[in-house]
Amino acid sequence: MKLVEMTELGLDELDEQIKKSRIELVNLRMKFKARQLENPSLISKQRKEIARLLTVQTQKSKEKPVSAKTVEKIKKTRKKTSKKIGDE
Repeated sequence: MKLVEMTELGLDELDEQIKKSRIELVNLRMKFKARQLENPSLISKQRKEIARLLTVQTQKSKEKPVSAKTVEKIKKTRKKTSKKIGDE
């Protein structure tokens, strides 16, 4: 996904895309461990995409005043996905 496309997404759509990207990263890592991944550089590309998505999400959240519910939702999402990734 290109940066222009990322900036056009809303906060909820960014959350969903971050979840999907993190799941894809876990899948790529599992394929790498099982020696089924032909192109290992896909792992670093996926990590960079997640970083870009998180950056865009932070920028968008700082643009407009965010309610406390939205902030809590972002924190919960990050905690849940980081636990899943750390369980490898």
